[in-house]
Amino acid sequence: MNAMKTALYTCLKRCVSFCFNLLNRLLGGKLPPFGSAAVVVEEQGRYLVLLLPSERAVFPGGFMTWREHPREAAEREGREETGLVLEADDLINFYSLATTDWRSMSTVSFVYHASVRGGLLRPGMEGRPCWLTEEELRQRMDCHSLRILDDYLSYRQRRRAELSRVKTLVPLMH
Repeated sequence: MNAMKTALYTCLKRCVSFCFNLLNRLLGGKLPPFGSAAVVVEEQGRYLVLLLPSERAVFPGGFMTWREHPREAAEREGREETGLVLEADDLINFYSLATTDWRSMSTVSFVYHASVRGGLLRPGMEGRPCWLTEEELRQRMDCHSLRILDDYLSYRQRRRAELSRVKTLVPLMH
């Protein structure tokens, strides 16, 4: 039953993309890209990802709703796709994805660092959530997701450097 839902969902997404792209073509390319948001969650050297039916790994995320802040969308999409309650904090980066493929839509995507605050991991319509190491991710991600991973690793390194500077500047009191 879950495989049937996933197939119908994928078909629906492609139909919506086709109709949007057709309308955009008729309007001379004047429609704006869709807004989307995603999260990168790392715990104990593993990353929370969705394994799509193709076995490709992606970070949890999806389209924003009307009047929704990107951070709220990232948390909501993460919860819907994984079952986990996530708290997004820092914006890692934003990405513009222009596409000429009729089966997908151009997007502006905001990617946040997030932490797990509760919930239980459960599969959804879009894929199976799981925890993978960086090495496993590099074998299962496309170039866009790998760029997000690399940006996250740079973000993590900057954060660690900032925290070590703070510890050096402010000695602990006994």
